[in-house]
Amino acid sequence: MRPLNIPSFQSNLLKLVVLKNKEFLRVSVRAKACLPADIPIVMKPMNEAITQIGTYRDQNRASRQFNHLSAVSEAIPAFGWVCVAPRPIDYMSEMIGASDFYINRILRDFKDTPGHKEWSQKLKQLFTALKEYVTNNHKKGVQWNPNGGDAKEVAAKIYGGGSAAPKAPAAPRAPPSAPAPPPPPPAGAKPKAGAPSAGGGLFAEINKGADVTKGLKKVSKDQMTHKNPGLRGSSVVKDADLNKNKKAAAPAKKAAGPVSRPPKLKLEGKKWSCEYQNGVQDIVIDAQVTQSLYIFRCENSVITVKGKINSITLDNCKKTGIVVDSLVASLDVVNSNSIKVQVNDKAPIVNIDKTDGCQVFVQKATGLATEFVTAKSSEVNICLVEENGEYNESFVAEQFLTKYCDGKFVTELYEVCG
Repeated sequence: MRPLNIPSFQSNLLKLVVLKNKEFLRVSVRAKACLPADIPIVMKPMNEAITQIGTYRDQNRASRQFNHLSAVSEAIPAFGWVCVAPRPIDYMSEMIGASDFYINRILRDFKDTPGHKEWSQKLKQLFTALKEYVTNNHKKGVQWNPNGGDAKEVAAKIYGGGSAAPKAPAAPRAPPSAPAPPPPPPAGAKPKAGAPSAGGGLFAEINKGADVTKGLKKVSKDQMTHKNPGLRGSSVVKDADLNKNKKAAAPAKKAAGPVSRPPKLKLEGKKWSCEYQNGVQDIVIDAQVTQSLYIFRCENSVITVKGKINSITLDNCKKTGIVVDSLVASLDVVNSNSIKVQVNDKAPIVNIDKTDGCQVFVQKATGLATEFVTAKSSEVNICLVEENGEYNESFVAEQFLTKYCDGKFVTELYEVCG
């Protein structure tokens, strides 16, 4: 199932998610419908496994197999169908469809390399089989056992009892700047005898029953404020005391802001990496036809690419501009905001995914053959530049109308008249 050189760690995590999904279904067979308050507890093992897949993808953005990692990471939330009712299939279709963008890029970038096409097909088959299973057995949501036990108790037995649950694979060794976290304690480990539990004292007091009030101090009549009006003034908190308490209190910690990393502009093999640039308007890259460019988390910056380059990807950028002479493959804009793209010569394909605000300038003399693919994006405008420098701007439709016609649903552009 793995293509050439793709890290096997994520494949092991995918297997773990499948096993945790199976354990959840075992809980549903033996338990009543899960209470809303217990859903996070019953779902915790599977949610943790799904989160690890996304985290691993983010940690390996420079990997040559980043599109493979992203294809799995985008589709894996489909296993959360167990929390969706009454139509989990619609939710699954949306999650699985999100991976098509990256699968198409794999098929394009590795079309001459054996193994990658087969890997993509196997990944699609896995999630297709999952949809078929849900359609045939849980079409309106998870089928619980009305005569079963409490879901939280059953989950505790299945997750922690019987045969040992599979453990998450060990993550690759982290660099010295980010030491790995300590290993978790064994599943059967018990707290030391000398260490009392956090809530032990509280429950011990509650279990005393009526004896819990024996330790309270008795208030005499001369100390009661409702019998002695003169004492009521002493209940007012003085400014001096209030300021004293403020000084004694520890200052609250400020919320941690986004992690700032040093800017990066480097050629690694045949891949340019331009990352964490902020406010830099004069970045120039002299490219070659065999090279690619990956732009990540840049803001208020302009990147100019001279010469012909294979492909360009903008990921998680904001208010960033890209000027390129010519492309062999495609220019991709993903998870970004307020982007401007200018193509001086030719670009076969421009992909825009999960982006709000993107203005693309293409030359009328050379850019009429460019294909634009948009998904989950808004405020996308295409500008056709004339030879005199003036341009005509056209918008990409965002609203569609779907209706039943001649035995099937038909989708067309939705036009507002008025």
